[in-house]
Amino acid sequence: MNNLGIKVEFSEVGDGNMSFVWGNEADVIKNRQQFLEKCGIQPKDSTIVKLEHGIKIHKIENPKGNLTDKTRQEELIGDGLYTDKAGVALMLVVADCIPAVLYDPLGSQICVLHAGRRGVELNILAEAVRLMKPKKREELVLIAGAAISKESYIFDSEEGVDKNFWGSDFSYDSDKKYHMDIKNKFKKQAIDLGISENSIDISKIDTFANRDYFSHRRSMATGEPEGRFAIIASIL
Repeated sequence: MNNLGIKVEFSEVGDGNMSFVWGNEADVIKNRQQFLEKCGIQPKDSTIVKLEHGIKIHKIENPKGNLTDKTRQEELIGDGLYTDKAGVALMLVVADCIPAVLYDPLGSQICVLHAGRRGVELNILAEAVRLMKPKKREELVLIAGAAISKESYIFDSEEGVDKNFWGSDFSYDSDKKYHMDIKNKFKKQAIDLGISENSIDISKIDTFANRDYFSHRRSMATGEPEGRFAIIASIL
């Protein structure tokens, strides 16, 4: 996707596991290198963040080039990356959480975000908007990739869930299970922040149901090997 002035790419299971936590070092390096090559991006122009399920977003002015060196994965810890520099590629890896890009075409700036349950509850999207300080929020563009959908994000009980926060996006359904709609809540947050609904594109793909993507919850349910897929984005 590059018709907006940005490049946004998502890897799939066929591209291999992108996380050192869940794979052999040599295999992960090879997978990342091949994925970057397919995207037309050089490792030296790229930066990856190690996730911690919060809302910390790092500002990147010069690429760290830390994607293919396992010893450097602790350099940045957080849940987002920001840049206003063209050609600086920002990457993170996920499996069920929402991988998203917030783009400000007027200010020529982007944030790549990891929005899991905790990140949505803490409103990482609001943190990104605060950091970007866009001139016109209604001009922002939000693109989100495959993530777990309501049908698959199932809880046996409501214990530990902030029901006041989730509201109708945490419901007791006909299967007598609780379901969380993290995608819809994320979309509502975007609209509340002033982003036009017409500029919000959230993938309908359910990572739990679609085996083209890694899913932590599916791995827990089936015993299949864990893995992570990647989102990478840059300003053209």
